[in-house]
Amino acid sequence: MKKIITSSIFFLSLLFLAVSCGGGDNKDQYPDDDQTDTASDSDEITDSDPTDTGDTGVVPDNDQPARDCNYSSADNRLKPKNEELLFSGIIFGEKSLTKYIYVMNRCYSCSAADPLVISKISIVDKDGNADEGTFTIDSNPLENGPVSLKNDEEIEIGISVKASTWEEQVRYLRIKSNDKCRSDFDIPLTAQTKPTGKIEVKTMDDDPDDDVLVFTDVIDELVTQVMVYNKGTANLKLSSVAISEGQSKNSNEMGFFIKEGPEPGVAIAPGEELALNIGCRNDKEYPSPLTGELLIANTDPTEYGQNADKRIILKCGPNVENYPTAKLKCEPEKVSVFQWATLDGSKSTDSDGESKENLKYLWSFATTPGGISLDIVDDSNRAGSPLNGDSSNKIARAAFQAKVKGTYTVRLIVINDKGISSVPATCSIEAVSDDDLAVKMLWNNKNSDMDLHLIRPEGEFGDKDSDCYYWNCSPQYSGERPDWGVEGETKDDPFLDIDNTDGIGPETVTINKPENGIYRVTVHAYDTSKGPTTAVVKAYAHGVEEKSASLLMTTTDTCWDVFTIEVSDGGDDGKKKIKITEISPAEVYECARPTH
Repeated sequence: MKKIITSSIFFLSLLFLAVSCGGGDNKDQYPDDDQTDTASDSDEITDSDPTDTGDTGVVPDNDQPARDCNYSSADNRLKPKNEELLFSGIIFGEKSLTKYIYVMNRCYSCSAADPLVISKISIVDKDGNADEGTFTIDSNPLENGPVSLKNDEEIEIGISVKASTWEEQVRYLRIKSNDKCRSDFDIPLTAQTKPTGKIEVKTMDDDPDDDVLVFTDVIDELVTQVMVYNKGTANLKLSSVAISEGQSKNSNEMGFFIKEGPEPGVAIAPGEELALNIGCRNDKEYPSPLTGELLIANTDPTEYGQNADKRIILKCGPNVENYPTAKLKCEPEKVSVFQWATLDGSKSTDSDGESKENLKYLWSFATTPGGISLDIVDDSNRAGSPLNGDSSNKIARAAFQAKVKGTYTVRLIVINDKGISSVPATCSIEAVSDDDLAVKMLWNNKNSDMDLHLIRPEGEFGDKDSDCYYWNCSPQYSGERPDWGVEGETKDDPFLDIDNTDGIGPETVTINKPENGIYRVTVHAYDTSKGPTTAVVKAYAHGVEEKSASLLMTTTDTCWDVFTIEVSDGGDDGKKKIKITEISPAEVYECARPTH
């Protein structure tokens, strides 16, 4: 019996020693750690350690003992909250939203004088070589140098990825620190592209541009093919195939037609193709240069849906280059969110290269950020009816308001009085979150006329010098514009995008770089005689919505003070510090209508 007890004690001693030397509970902490790091007599590896091989974190063996990976109560320990970061369901050609990894120091009684120091963050491949692939570190807490973490302190690291392949992408976020066991801590990053269809079109002609189909000289009628391929990994459905411009409606009318078009909703399997038979009819005796457009509406969501309406320019007949010319200029090419861009098509000409009095202007968006719907309007009447798709309009200068950040591509086709269309002209506008301060108002009764006012520090409601409202801030009115802050400097001046008198907004006031002080946001019920309305006001700091408030307003010439906005120095990254406070309780009071 004594021998059995002695043997048991000896076995337990060996087991305890094995746990102490072999990693014990560290294996639970790091289940994927199948490499044993080696080092010199020092437990800590620094960049100056002569045995450190650099970013790989692997040190030559040299018959040196393995590190002790048992964390004592006084040891720093790098601990991520995320075992991995998975990006799934990303659309091909698009960038994911930013996801965050949280990393903390999980020591228990470590000294504040000896913290966990994170010295480098990078993205590597499976072999430990620097390779970001299409992953991006969007938020790096080490931008200004190494970060020290005491017990339970944590940092966040923002990661995003672009789906540039249908294959799964795998990389690792490598965090280099003075953690004595794993100086290089790798967190798997995995990106999976959502299976979708992806359209590709090829025209069977001599023109190398597959967005243009050119028929040779056509006498009477000619049919050729357009091939539609599915380059994706799921079925591609064609919602409709139509001649959107220059259609021939019968055998006696010049123009373009589809011969035996596919059934609506036809599906093309991945790697398969579908032939479309597209024809042109021209006059036998007096053929004319004809232009048109083939529109293939489909379910391709890739690259922000920019090919969901695939358009092919059609050209047919003698002197086919003799057609109207659309010329388009975007002014400016970069705007702040909530500001307006002007679209100038006034330089467009008819086929003679000079005249323009008989032209019609067809405005549309080729792409918008995230595929959002947006109106294009007359630049001289921004509260007017949308021009998108209106083939009867004669408006050569249009405008739109950028609602979100991103790139907007505008498309213009001009048509002459003979019905001949131009090749589309395009221009792009980039909207950036550049304005430090923005205030937006909407309301729910289109018969009410509501006005948004932004009043400068120590300013007065209705004062043309210190209050930004419809009379002095909107492009619809020609009054003297307010000059706030530094005289002659425009970045600190307010701008009202529109005075919306026959709709429900939005009206938006922006200041790119406001001067310091306390501003006031006020809503004025200019006319509620045709019914009450609920006003909704949103305030933005550096492009991010910070506050939203709403109130029912029933009486003409009443006001509601919504927010105070305090602007000061000392914000992050050298930006202005903006504090938005909702005025409570919300009250409506009588106010005099501005005299201007």
